[in-house]
Amino acid sequence: MTLLRKHGLWLVLATLAGMAGAFLYLLARPVSYTSSSQVDVEANTVARATPVTPNMETEAQVATSGLVVARAARALGMTPGTVSAGLSAKTVGTGNVLSISCTMPAPATAQLCSAATAGSYIAFRNDARGSLIDRADDLLHATLVTVASLPLAPAGPGLTILLPIGAILGLLVGIGGVAIRDYLDDRVRDAADLERSLDAPVLAEVPRIRRRGVNAAFAFRDAPATPAAEAYRYLRARVRRLLGSGSHDGGAVLLVAGALSREGRTSVAINLATAIASAGETVILVDADLRHPSLSEGFEAGERPGLAELLAGRASLEEVAVATGVRGLRLVSAGRTGRSPDMLEVTRLSRALAAMRAAADVVIVDSPPVLTVSDAITLAGVSDLVAVVADLRRTGRGDVRAAGEQIRAAGPQAIVGILNGVGQPFMKGSPRRAAQESASLAPLPSVPSILASSVPARGPNGQGGVSLSGAHVGAGRRPSDAATDPEGAASG
Repeated sequence: MTLLRKHGLWLVLATLAGMAGAFLYLLARPVSYTSSSQVDVEANTVARATPVTPNMETEAQVATSGLVVARAARALGMTPGTVSAGLSAKTVGTGNVLSISCTMPAPATAQLCSAATAGSYIAFRNDARGSLIDRADDLLHATLVTVASLPLAPAGPGLTILLPIGAILGLLVGIGGVAIRDYLDDRVRDAADLERSLDAPVLAEVPRIRRRGVNAAFAFRDAPATPAAEAYRYLRARVRRLLGSGSHDGGAVLLVAGALSREGRTSVAINLATAIASAGETVILVDADLRHPSLSEGFEAGERPGLAELLAGRASLEEVAVATGVRGLRLVSAGRTGRSPDMLEVTRLSRALAAMRAAADVVIVDSPPVLTVSDAITLAGVSDLVAVVADLRRTGRGDVRAAGEQIRAAGPQAIVGILNGVGQPFMKGSPRRAAQESASLAPLPSVPSILASSVPARGPNGQGGVSLSGAHVGAGRRPSDAATDPEGAASG
């Protein structure tokens, strides 16, 4: 039923197409009229023999035989082939009544044909031209009981019958098409499907932005009352619980990744960073997609020193981390010179991230696609938590599985999922989902213990659960959790 509701518009269109096809068939079908005569065939009571029961199948063949048709054709002034093409005979019910029908293009012609054929059959069976002795020897006698009438409507099913048949056939074709498409479609269907494919818990479902003029990347800032903004409040509450415990390494590093492009990684990273900063945390947002940077354009930061200069040692964190207009949120762009992918080397990244950890509570890194750029694997290896974003309309389950395997191979960091582009209203399902996840996402001491209870005990995460040993997670100089943020606690 969920599948049918999801493709309800397609089913409606298929049903309408079936009705339209039935109407077109009715218009294209040749118009013809059918008239019938009924003849009673009984045993001849004057025959000098024991009465016999008529074989009505044989009589139907006699009524459409060449001798009867030829006699009727002469009476009508037609060729025997024309009469035979529209002639039929069948038994009415279980009695001895034979119905002789003619189908012709005109009502009057059909009436005359039926009457002439019935008369020809009666004459053949009764043999009116023979002597009384010959007729007495005939075992059967035919009598006309219903005269052929003038048909008032064309033969065959009309619009009242064809339209329902067309609607049913169209609906069946639509259901079949939906089933085949769903079977062949590898895209992620819902949050549960993403959890199975990623083998990790899904923290939030972010709906599509339906309001005109609102940039999806800034939904939390520009449209705080929308379902999308509320989804990021849910996501903020869950992420802060995962990253809320203290650590000697300082702030935690959250990598926002995805299998392929156009899945909403950058939008999720910006909105989540804005949401966390709005709750009083200090956040550094990093554009680590050196090949196709986008954060600078979104924040209108222009061409300025960024991550490339920081990694090369040509600039300090204070020089590359710029204000964004959101209190507590600073941006580190990709940089303007020497953005070589080879710069994302583990030692350089660890040194740069160590400086960011010391300067912020949370460091959110916007990653390039995992399956197309190797940089994402390097970034995953130095991150504490990897959030894999999947788009409901674009991301395939196989791509999610492959991305999860690649990330897990990079190191013992924790993995969670975020489903983006959900079409249904967010508030209809998320509170219920939040209640279901409350036990697994309770404010526990550390990320490993939380996700060990959240992820099913299977798959490549480890032997019977999640292998998260060695993950560095912390909130730096300002540790916090959901209990210290009334807004976050209420929305979570």
